[in-house]
Amino acid sequence: MTKRKSFGGHRSRTSSKADLPRPDASADSRSSTLTRRGFAMGAVAAAATVGSAVAAPVKSSPRKWDEEADVIVVGSGCAGYTAAVTAAKRGARVLLVEKGPTVGGTTAKSGGVWWVPNNTRMREAGIADPRADAIKLMARLSYPARYNPDVANLGLDPADLSLIETFYDMAPVATDELDAVGALRNKFGSTVAGQKYPDYFGHFEENKAPHGRSLATLAPDGSSGMGGEMIRQLSDGANKLGVTTRTDHRVTDAFTNAKSEVIGVAAQSGDKSLAFRARKAVIFASGGFTHNTKLAQAHLLGPIAGGCAVPTNTGDFVDIAARLGAAFGNMTQAWWAETVFEQALIYPSVPTDVFYYPNGGMVLVNRFGNRVVNEKIAYNERAQVHFAIDTKRAEYTNYLLFMIYDQRVADDAGKRQFPYPMAAKGLKPPYIISGATLSELTHNVQARLAQLISKYKLGARLALDVSFEEGLKATVTRFNRFARTGVDLDFRRGDTEADRSYEPSAPNGMPNPTMYPIADKGPYHCIIIAPGTLDTKGGPKVNVKAQVLTPAGTPIAGLYGAGNCIASPSAQAYWSGGGTISPAITFGYLAGLNAVAETVKDA
Repeated sequence: MTKRKSFGGHRSRTSSKADLPRPDASADSRSSTLTRRGFAMGAVAAAATVGSAVAAPVKSSPRKWDEEADVIVVGSGCAGYTAAVTAAKRGARVLLVEKGPTVGGTTAKSGGVWWVPNNTRMREAGIADPRADAIKLMARLSYPARYNPDVANLGLDPADLSLIETFYDMAPVATDELDAVGALRNKFGSTVAGQKYPDYFGHFEENKAPHGRSLATLAPDGSSGMGGEMIRQLSDGANKLGVTTRTDHRVTDAFTNAKSEVIGVAAQSGDKSLAFRARKAVIFASGGFTHNTKLAQAHLLGPIAGGCAVPTNTGDFVDIAARLGAAFGNMTQAWWAETVFEQALIYPSVPTDVFYYPNGGMVLVNRFGNRVVNEKIAYNERAQVHFAIDTKRAEYTNYLLFMIYDQRVADDAGKRQFPYPMAAKGLKPPYIISGATLSELTHNVQARLAQLISKYKLGARLALDVSFEEGLKATVTRFNRFARTGVDLDFRRGDTEADRSYEPSAPNGMPNPTMYPIADKGPYHCIIIAPGTLDTKGGPKVNVKAQVLTPAGTPIAGLYGAGNCIASPSAQAYWSGGGTISPAITFGYLAGLNAVAETVKDA
């Protein structure tokens, strides 16, 4: 069986940070501890100003620089490392500054897959990926309310369309260069059935190449490496090109000269305040704001319980860019994913997300016991159903969903290599709630919720409705009928190849591999599921050169951005497996390429 991906595309076992390379740091302190995120359930948080310190002045040149480089890169995920490698390959002296104690950021927890239209592996295999059709596909997914193939610019703002076009053109270029210099090797990604990953929207008429765009990190033994292997390769490539890396350094501000050009950054390492000069440019690739409660509550579509982003992703670039006069976009959006609620209450930076629900004999129901979603659709789309607001009740009716399954499913999960959120054989995490009957299960779930509401001071509307048991029993009866006919009349579960990609064959002759009747007798089990993120993807807007822009659309001299700290070129879309990492790599490449071409600026 091939390895199942972690987030950042398809999922897998979480990579261990202990296995990642740790360059020498100039200080021995660690990042400050982050507290457990809170969240409000009573109402949507009021709109807030972007950033929390926009009134603070931009820093002018210090009297003394502690270190100098041609290009400074902030953040050591795939975006930052790609920028660093790209600039260093062209002769620039590069300083990479990382807030955390180890390199890799959230990329290190990912599956190490990225989505590249018209990539070299596809062309070698004779798979055509026509430019016009691929751009239409991405435009439709990114801007569904605007997309119109019969009008100019497909109905999009020209600047938004240009980012998508640039991504199509440059993603394979960036990928090929990283491969050529040995900084990131690649191969086709494949599912557990050994087939090339299907695009999540392979059924769209615009999708002329539904297989082959998702590339996996090629490990030395020929297997598909995950995020840890991706970072190991990028880190090795950067080190060989002479990139200097400083961990345990939090960038707190940017320096500008008399011409308002960005010429360096201020950093904090332990009790030391440092000033680093960038002779040509600064590139921010510092991650999103998943773990900044104020920003998340003020801007995201709805309340989140936690996320897969590393704890250092607190949106530092938001304040810095705001002080520099940047324009912001996409602040309501994230790479959405579901999380196990009880894990997120304890550790908001959860080990992984609920990528896929193994086996066909399970349903997700809300507090009324009703199904509300196709449980097999991609995580980004599935997670957004949690934000549906019942205006009559003034509540997020689906904020918590309840994964209901029987013992057969539990036994099957125990045999799988990656059974999460269910358990491996012989294990039972405390977040799994059980009952001999559906009635007993309902009672036990309600009791658990009462404990959580009391312990964590949560909203009372998270409790089950009095109609839950009746609703659940009706849901199971209806679902079982669908499973026997093979047709889900409510949510079309199993209609697409992407739905079926991890259940390649139907058990016991059932007509639909994604559905199997839930047993008439217990025991039954439940896991409480909540909304979260892989990370956010809003921030300063950039152009096709990855330059950060003002509200007038002009570049801020010497300032670039890539990855989850900027307004994603994909807008609201998650194009497919690897759709988070690929824009980060592509615009990290563009940032490094164009930063090197800058002239040296006066300090």
